[in-house]
Order: sequence, then C-alpha cells, then structure tokens
Amino acid sequence: MKNTYDIMPFDNCPALDGYHCQTNSLAKIFHFNNHPLSEDMLLGLGAGMGFIYWRMGGGHQMGPKSEFGDIVFIGGRGNNKNFFQDLGERIGVKIAVKSTTSMKKAETLLLEKLLKKEPVMVYGDMGFLPWFDLPKDYHFGGHTFIICGFDGKNTTLASDMDPKASGLKKGFYHQISLEQLRKARSSPYKPFPPKNAYLEFDFKNFHSPRTEDIYLAIKQTVESQLNPPIKNIGIKGIRHTAKEITKWTNIFKDKELRMNLFSLYIFVEIGGTGGGCFRYMYSRFLEESAKITGNKELAKASEKIYESGKIFSEVGLLFKDAEKDPDIKEKIRRASEKFEKIANIEEEVFNCLSTSI
Repeated sequence: MKNTYDIMPFDNCPALDGYHCQTNSLAKIFHFNNHPLSEDMLLGLGAGMGFIYWRMGGGHQMGPKSEFGDIVFIGGRGNNKNFFQDLGERIGVKIAVKSTTSMKKAETLLLEKLLKKEPVMVYGDMGFLPWFDLPKDYHFGGHTFIICGFDGKNTTLASDMDPKASGLKKGFYHQISLEQLRKARSSPYKPFPPKNAYLEFDFKNFHSPRTEDIYLAIKQTVESQLNPPIKNIGIKGIRHTAKEITKWTNIFKDKELRMNLFSLYIFVEIGGTGGGCFRYMYSRFLEESAKITGNKELAKASEKIYESGKIFSEVGLLFKDAEKDPDIKEKIRRASEKFEKIANIEEEVFNCLSTSI
C-alpha cells in the first residue's frame, strides 16, 4: 500500500506497522502521548483474545450482498464489550468511546481536535474508505483508524495498515476528504454501523503495566476461555466449531459452503488478527509479561499459545483456495481434527495459567 498524501502528519504521529486495527490505532495514540506500548501488550491487558463461533443470518452486510444465505463468523477476539475500559483501568488511562447520531456534531468535534493538532481514533465503514479496494457492496463498520493531519479546509490525513497482508501489516498515510469521512463514519450498514464513534483519552494517571495488572488481565482471559457463558464461546466454542464444521456440507449449498470456508481463512489468518487467530499476538503478550513479572510459567504458556496459533493458521490455509478446491470435504474433516487439537492445547494452557498466577 503506497502512502498517498500532501498533508503532513502531526508531530509524533508515525504510521506504525501493525497487526490489528484497534490495537494499532491505540499504539499510535499511546505513542503520541509518549507512553508507547506494544500492540501485544495492549491486546493482552484488555483481555482481547478469545474465540467465538457465530452464525449470522443472510440479511447482514458484512461482506458482499449476494445470493448467499447464512454467514458463519469464526473470530479470535474476546472482551469486545469492555476491552477499552478494562485496558484503561489496568494502566491508569481513562478511555471513553463516544458516538453521536449527528454527522455535523461528529465532524465539529473531530475538527476541534485536529485544529489543536491532536490525532483522533475513529470508527469507519471500510466500504467507504478510499484506500480499500473492496467489492462494491462490502461493508464493515467495526474498523478503526487514526486521523492525524488536516489541511484546514476539506481534507484530512488518515493513518492505517495494508489490509491485504497477513501477520505484520505495513502502516501508511492516505488522504481522505471530509465528505468521504462523513460517509464512512455515519454508515448505516449492519451488523457493525460505526455510529460516528471516536475515542477520548486521559493519560494523566498513566503507569506502566505492573505484575498485578497483567495477572488481572490474564485471569479474565482464563475465565472467558475456560468458563464461557454459552457453548459457542471460548474453548467450548472451539469444540463446538469442530463438530459444526463437519455439518456444513449438509447445511450449505456448494457456493455458500465455499464462500464460508474462504471467509474462515480471512477471519482467522488475514483480517487483522496478526495471523493465527490472534494467538501469535497473545503469545508475545505472555512472553513480554514473563519478563515484567519474572514468572517463567508465562513463558511456557507463551510457547503453547504460539503452537495453538500455528494450528489455527493451518486451518485457515486449508481454505485459501476454497472457491475452486476439489478436495473440500477432506479438508473440512482435517479442519475439524485441528480444531479439537487447538481446544486440547488451550484447555491445558489456560488451566495451567489459572494455577500459576
């Protein structure tokens, strides 16, 4: 992805390479405020790794609007509802997600900050962002990026990451007009309309992550993985997926089946997960945490979670060419076995973590 801009970014606002849109956006804000933290640490402190198997009705618009029926979403994020709040509480940063139904008010609030040369973390629909090359009817409003420059008239400068890369994605700048930004931020498309949302931060009481902060975050992830409230979340959800995916050939027509399998590849390996369904990121969080806390068990857990991530990558890559693959039934069988293997590894590692912190 090429940088496309004439407007200069604000001071101390680098276009950082990264993995996941939320943690990458946060890393830029933390960097601007002279409290840099790794994306891995931000994800882990907010208990942001998990698992969900979610079958959505065909009326959604998360992806091309088409003749397809239900879409199955398989994701590795956790704690979506309280992620920012929990992260902030653990390091003394007040993080508030604000939104408004008024396009005009949203723009006024944004411009007030930009005129002070403050970067702003905003939500926007990827289908309306000029740096994405997506199908005409593709909409996903859960995407975050940074606005970090303004010409004082009608054009702003955004900072985001190359969406096509797996693993570490290249950071870049791209100009976006206020008109384009209004459209992206106020998009009505479900299931994740952005609602003109943006984040406000107060770093006055920031402190570096301490052992107790890290342990609280890990305990939260352990609980969500081992004791989920419903069967399609956490380790139960991984086992549920192992069973459900074997039924897909009976549930879906061939074209719909292949589209869902290709989506699995995107959701697990490409779509801002850092590869391996967020497991590589969480593995590095545990490795970083082991150094801060001096707890060697966290380093052992890091290795196991990395192993889990590798198997997630293997599952995703089975379906990279799902659209035309003649061997799809055999690959579904293999994927089911791999999901069971992942569940066994993660059950062991999270049980070990629950007794070592």
